[in-house]
Amino acid sequence: MRRILSSLTATLLFAGALQAQQRVVEQYDWSDHEGRLMGYYSAAIAFSPVGVAPGGPAWSGAVGLELSYIPPLSRAQRTGGFQKTESTNLAPVLPRPRAALTLPGGATLEASWVPPVKAFGVTANLVSAALSVPVGELRGIAFTPRINGTTGRVTGPITCNEDVRDAEGGQDYYTYVCHNRDSEDRFEPRAIGLELLASRAARGRTVLPYLGLGVRTERNRFDVGVICNPPPGAVPAFYANTSLYCNPAGRRDPYHPILETSMTRGYGFAGATWLAPAGVGRTALSGELFYAPGSLLTGRVQASVRFRGAGAR
Repeated sequence: MRRILSSLTATLLFAGALQAQQRVVEQYDWSDHEGRLMGYYSAAIAFSPVGVAPGGPAWSGAVGLELSYIPPLSRAQRTGGFQKTESTNLAPVLPRPRAALTLPGGATLEASWVPPVKAFGVTANLVSAALSVPVGELRGIAFTPRINGTTGRVTGPITCNEDVRDAEGGQDYYTYVCHNRDSEDRFEPRAIGLELLASRAARGRTVLPYLGLGVRTERNRFDVGVICNPPPGAVPAFYANTSLYCNPAGRRDPYHPILETSMTRGYGFAGATWLAPAGVGRTALSGELFYAPGSLLTGRVQASVRFRGAGAR
């Protein structure tokens, strides 16, 4: 009876210690593999213009859909300095609904929301906004400062999934580290960018090229979401390493850290917008190359429909 009581007391104390344990928050710089991985995906979802602002009278604007290509990373880029390869190549493209509204005075307000719909095994819930104000022209070139921001969350099985389980030697990792369950990792980007665009003044043109340079300040957070899934009837003594014991089922394993990185860096972009001629329609097509040094070079396209404000001729 004494031995039973001792074992029960030890189990309860161990469970209480786990419950009280705080998640470790690890800080990374751009020079770290983890920092570069987070910086890569933050750049992939940056809210760049993808076209020239629609302009026109106040309360005119456009609604459209952007498709942004997310280039896959090589195995070396995905290891993060370790032997295990992270499954970061989940979504090959980011679809992003967009809207733009011309305000009195010529400023343009842009907004976007990627709703939490699961695609490619990933659920993104991202909100972006931008404000641009033209400041003048020089020899037919219009200059427009633009400030933009993005926040939200991307959830997916990056640390633990079927690819990890089926890899060579991955079954043990999936069993003892992943607890025989896909992870629910969360990537939470926070970024503010300031840009200067140069574009051809419209004046009846149907093709409007543009280019720009910007700088972004960002704070990214990656929550390693390994989920507890203890075997039925398991007790701490069952495991040779007590760090493998994770209870209750459905809880985030406290032994896995939260990763954070903060950085400020530049970027650039160039593209063009094609406007349907008058009498044909109000559609517009835009294409853009976006480059974040050290992270990625990618292509983006947008199809949109313009509308005119009430009372506009």
